[in-house]
Amino acid sequence: MLRGKLRPSGMEYAACEVCNSGTRGSDAVAAVIARLHPDNSESSWQAEEMRKLMSALDAYAPGVREELTQPEKARSEWLPRPRFGVLQRVVLVRADGPKLKAHLSVYGAKLAMALYREHVGRALPLDGVVWCQFALNAGMTQEHLDERVRIMPLHGTLSQGQKNVFDQFIYRYNTDQRTVVAAVAQFHRGLWFTLFASSDPKIIELFHNPKFLGLPASVLVKPGELLQLLSSPSEAAA
Repeated sequence: MLRGKLRPSGMEYAACEVCNSGTRGSDAVAAVIARLHPDNSESSWQAEEMRKLMSALDAYAPGVREELTQPEKARSEWLPRPRFGVLQRVVLVRADGPKLKAHLSVYGAKLAMALYREHVGRALPLDGVVWCQFALNAGMTQEHLDERVRIMPLHGTLSQGQKNVFDQFIYRYNTDQRTVVAAVAQFHRGLWFTLFASSDPKIIELFHNPKFLGLPASVLVKPGELLQLLSSPSEAAA
């Protein structure tokens, strides 16, 4: 997910080999999508790394590239570039394929479990639950971001000594340090996740409210169910 694969330590947690290797495709999909942004030129480091990631995308997440490149999914538009005061022609891609949604949902769930481990101090138990929702570069409006950040006063990233990756990965969060973590995370400028992970039965009950279940690009999943999402991508696309 990070430039040049240079990653400070932190947020590692144990996983069985089947789940760890079985979700490699989700890592590849998230890494490609995070580098998509209208401001990134063909010669940018983001575009260069995307090209290198394509072999992993095709190997571990077959069918996702085809979902993204279907002619009916793309349209050309002129969009304002506030930083430069000009209009720019960009190609808008509607990334709503079931395989893409399944992989991004799995990546978001993995991140939620990592944040739970990081801030609660132990792994999310098997009867715990993750709710996550993803948004691409055009899907997280400033209004939505402000609304979610308002209840998440703390911020973090990966850091090690003098090194940090604030320019590539940052998250705002809140936690009781016992049973729940809520977060909004951003990778580069192309991929956002809104995440909740909890082992509290009362909070888990709230996740089953139609208000959560009916939101687009969202999923409710328990530890140990990630591969099920990938084998039944229509469930993740609900």
